[in-house]
Amino acid sequence: MTETVFEILAEGGSLTIERKRSRNGEKFIYHHSEMDLTDEGLGVNEKGEYKTFEQPFQLINSKYPWFKLHLKTVHEDYRNYVIDELIKSLMYQGLTPDELRYSQKDLEKTLNIKLEFGFQPLKSGLQNIKVRNLIELTEYDYQEFTDQHAQEIGQKFKLKGKYKMWTDEQTFYPENMEIINTSNEFETIGKLEVSGNTIIIKNEFGQIEYAFSSDKFFVSTTPILSKSKGWFYKSV
Repeated sequence: MTETVFEILAEGGSLTIERKRSRNGEKFIYHHSEMDLTDEGLGVNEKGEYKTFEQPFQLINSKYPWFKLHLKTVHEDYRNYVIDELIKSLMYQGLTPDELRYSQKDLEKTLNIKLEFGFQPLKSGLQNIKVRNLIELTEYDYQEFTDQHAQEIGQKFKLKGKYKMWTDEQTFYPENMEIINTSNEFETIGKLEVSGNTIIIKNEFGQIEYAFSSDKFFVSTTPILSKSKGWFYKSV
């Protein structure tokens, strides 16, 4: 069984890697072909056999700016490897988004990713975390007395009911509300996890630093970004 696992198309030529499987195992066939448009015998037809995919790929990667050409095929078995090598090549050569504008869509479509250039979130997964406790309020609902006796003895209102609520921000409190607690907050750096109704914050070593109920606290996070711009990707 022979299948194409990597293919680059360019004007008048192509670079391909085929995987050939048999009872004796598998091998990878590299093929570089270019048409001779001058009739002067300048065409190219190179072939080679290798034991691993990485060998012919690195041959291409070291000789050609394949990421600026039309990437047609990448087998899913080697997609992650090709993506990692793509990011390495873009960073090493210092390519800007403008220099990749003609081939970026092809790369993204074939590799099923979204390429981005900017300040990359740290791979450690650490985030800036801000925690603020929710404010418990009790609202009292009163009903005005209408009978004459109540008015005569000075009772104007009777309690109809009271209601509790939790809010993350309350700047104005009507007279019929009682504040049970006040707002407090803190900030930290770590990794956020949720287990049931419990929020867990772990440090960079995976140790639990904080744990609290999710129905009494408001949590917001922002990623910690690298200090310099570069290429990275997101899966789609």
